[in-house]
Amino acid sequence: MIAAYRSFTALDRADRRLVLEAAVLIALAWTGLRLFRFATLRRMLDRVAGSPGPRASGQTHAARISRVAWAIAAISARFPSATCLVQALAATAMLRRRGVSCELRIGVRAGDNAAEPIEAHAWVECGGTVAVGSVDDLADFTLLATLGRQ
Repeated sequence: MIAAYRSFTALDRADRRLVLEAAVLIALAWTGLRLFRFATLRRMLDRVAGSPGPRASGQTHAARISRVAWAIAAISARFPSATCLVQALAATAMLRRRGVSCELRIGVRAGDNAAEPIEAHAWVECGGTVAVGSVDDLADFTLLATLGRQ
């Protein structure tokens, strides 16, 4: 716990704000999936995404995507319940807030055993490139839904 605090305080101000935003949105997405219908949660997150985001002082889209992916990964590593869907929902809101066009994708594939006949996965793509939720065998997933294009 102390090491996590020291790591957090060693970050510059912009990165601390980014990590805090990721933490709040991951918590909101996780809680929202348990309390609301998916469509209601998406509307809530769209409102967050529509609010003015932090100024990106000359950052390129690629840099914004990279920083958001870093923040989502950092928080998810400390929040084991942050499933791929929770991470994708939070990342989509953060990216859209920064003016980056992205899509949340949900896919399924056959499972490896009888105990799990199918597996589902959610990820975020920006311009055809996976920003959050990349896995080695992503091509094995059959796309079920593409949500949100800015």
